[in-house]
Amino acid sequence: MIKRIAPILIAILLFLTGCTVNPGETEEAAVAFDKAEYIVGVGSSVYAGITLTNAENVTYVSSDLEVAAVSESGKISGITPGSATITATAVAKNDANDKVSAKCTVFVNPSRYETLDGTEAEIKWLGRTFTEAGTVYCYNTSSGFEARFYGTRFSARIAAAGDKTPQLCVLVDGEDSPAAHIVDLTKNKSTQTYILAEDLPRGEHTIRVCKITEAYTTSLGFVSLETDGYFLNRPEDRALKLEVYGDSITAGHKNMRTTPEEPDDSVDKIQNGCMTYAWLAANELNADLNVMARTGIGIYSAWGRPFVMKDNWDKTYLSENDFLATETGNPEWDFSRYIPDIVIINIGTNDYWYDKDETLYQQEMKNFCEELRNVYGSDTKIVLAGGMMITENMAALERVAAEFSDGNVTVLQLPESAANHPRIEDNRAAAEVLADYLKELAA
Repeated sequence: MIKRIAPILIAILLFLTGCTVNPGETEEAAVAFDKAEYIVGVGSSVYAGITLTNAENVTYVSSDLEVAAVSESGKISGITPGSATITATAVAKNDANDKVSAKCTVFVNPSRYETLDGTEAEIKWLGRTFTEAGTVYCYNTSSGFEARFYGTRFSARIAAAGDKTPQLCVLVDGEDSPAAHIVDLTKNKSTQTYILAEDLPRGEHTIRVCKITEAYTTSLGFVSLETDGYFLNRPEDRALKLEVYGDSITAGHKNMRTTPEEPDDSVDKIQNGCMTYAWLAANELNADLNVMARTGIGIYSAWGRPFVMKDNWDKTYLSENDFLATETGNPEWDFSRYIPDIVIINIGTNDYWYDKDETLYQQEMKNFCEELRNVYGSDTKIVLAGGMMITENMAALERVAAEFSDGNVTVLQLPESAANHPRIEDNRAAAEVLADYLKELAA
C-alpha cells in the first residue's frame, strides 16, 4: 500500500509547485575518458574510449601533434617519444548547446633504444651500474634491468667478455626461477644481439634480466634494447630495498654443481648468482636487491691478495678485472642512487680461513657498519649474517652488534651448508631463514 501511495504524493506535490518531470534533465551533460592515461608506441595507435552523458558530436584535439595525433574517431597515433594531452569536447543535448570536455594523457614510448645511458624513462636498472659511450655496464652479480613492453619479442645488443662464460637469467611475466632460462654470452670481447624472449602472445609483458656470473670472472654491458612492439611505463620500485655484501657464498660460486665434490676452478657455468640465499630471499619478499659480492674476498683478507672489502665496498663493482677494458674503469659509487632499508653483511669465511685475527675482524666489521650507517643513516638496519660455511666468527659478530645500542645492528646465523660451498638446496634453506627474519625486521 505504501509503495502505491508514494508516487501519488509526489505527483500532487509537483502539481502544487508547478514542476514537471523531465527525465532528460535529471543528469548533467558530461564526457569522460575510460582511462586517465594511454600508452602507445611510435608508429602504433590505440583508440581512446569515452562515455557520453546527455552529450553528442565529439571532437578530439592533441596538445602536441609532433608527439601524438588523434583522429575524428578517437584513434591516437604515436609519432615521437613523449607525452601529450588529448582533449575530447562534446555538445550538450539542450537548447543552449553548451559544450563539455574531458582530458587524458597519452605517453608515446619507443620500441627500441639505439643507445643507453642509464636514464631511460621506461627501464628500471638493477644493481650498481655505470655508463660509457652509449652502454650501461652491469658487472655485479644480479645486476641488470626490468622492463614492461607490448609485443611478442624482446632482444638486446650486449657487449661481453670474461675468463668464464658471461651468463644472464631471463624471467618473463612473473617467472621466478633464475635457472629456467639462461642465456650464454660471448667470452671473446665482442658485441652481439641476443634474443631474450620470443613467441609470446601479442600483448603486455614483463621482463627481468639479471647477470648470474660475477665481476671477478666476467664483464657485460647493454648497448641497445628492442621489442617488436613498444615499451610500457617503467616497473615500479618495490616497497622493500635490500643490499648485501658477501663473498663466494653470496656470488653463487660453484652453487650449480650437482655433486658435493669440489670441481676444479676451471669448470665453466656452475655459478648462478641468482640461485643464492640473498636473491631467493629478496624474491620471496618481493624486494629490490643490490649485490656486492666476490669469490675469495674478506673484510680485511683475501687469501693474500690486496683486493679486500674494506677498501672496495664503495666502488661500483667488486673486481680489479675489466674484461671489456672501459675507459671509465671502476668508478666510486653514488650512494644516493639506491638507499636500502636493510643491509646484509655475510663476510668472514675468507678472513678466518686464511688470516684469522678475531680482534682485527671484530674491529674491521664494526668500522664497516659505521661507514654504512654514515652513508645510509643510523635508522638503516644491518644484519650480520654467517654460519653457512663457518660458525667461528659468530661470537665476534655478536660483540659487534652489541656495540650499537640502538638495536639496528643484529646477528643472524644461517643454516650450515652440507657440502662446503653451498649448493642450490643449501641456498634455499638459508633463504627461507633469511626471508622469515627480514619479514620481522621490516615489520
